[in-house]
Amino acid sequence: MTEQEHAAVAAGVPEGLPVLEVGRHRRPEHGACVMEYVSLLAGEPWSDSPACTDRALGDLARRVNDDVEPQARSALAEIAPRLVGTVGLRGARDVVTAAVIRVGLESVPDDVVLTRFRRRVEARILPAGAAPGPWARLVRRARLIIGPGLPGAYLQVVRAVCAVPRAERDAVRVRALAAATEDVRRRLEAGAAGPSAAVTAGIDAAVVRSG
Repeated sequence: MTEQEHAAVAAGVPEGLPVLEVGRHRRPEHGACVMEYVSLLAGEPWSDSPACTDRALGDLARRVNDDVEPQARSALAEIAPRLVGTVGLRGARDVVTAAVIRVGLESVPDDVVLTRFRRRVEARILPAGAAPGPWARLVRRARLIIGPGLPGAYLQVVRAVCAVPRAERDAVRVRALAAATEDVRRRLEAGAAGPSAAVTAGIDAAVVRSG
């Protein structure tokens, strides 16, 4: 058994599923990126862009998959089942971007660029379950143009943690994906539970940000 296969077993990868590898793969026997792995778990056709996962989460997952070392990549198998069923959230890309920035600031709280990014992104996020009016949609589109977007936020986190050991840099990437996934799921669940739950979720998020 290879070192990567040992890591996969330690991470709880079910026997018979492919080992996580960098990049896209033609067939499962050649390995899988985390999103190809998700397509198998969801029973979808083999793909690195399964329909069951929000596009922003899929984008982040592929970046993390390809950027981390094999030992850290095996931990993505634990996140993969949570990526199934994450579609349908309005403004999900901003929620994912905010989570990446938040995790980055946990490691480098004094990073000026990430702090500025956080303010801009959080200003674009509506309370969970809320629907924007026409003016709010116009303002949000304008803010999207000036950024920051997910790629820029992710790259800034990578730059901000470049001085820490490789294992910790990889851990930050994995935590960012896990946090983004749970934030999207939490908002989807709040929206499905009804307006009162959505308002509560929005208040809780505001309390966390102000704290």
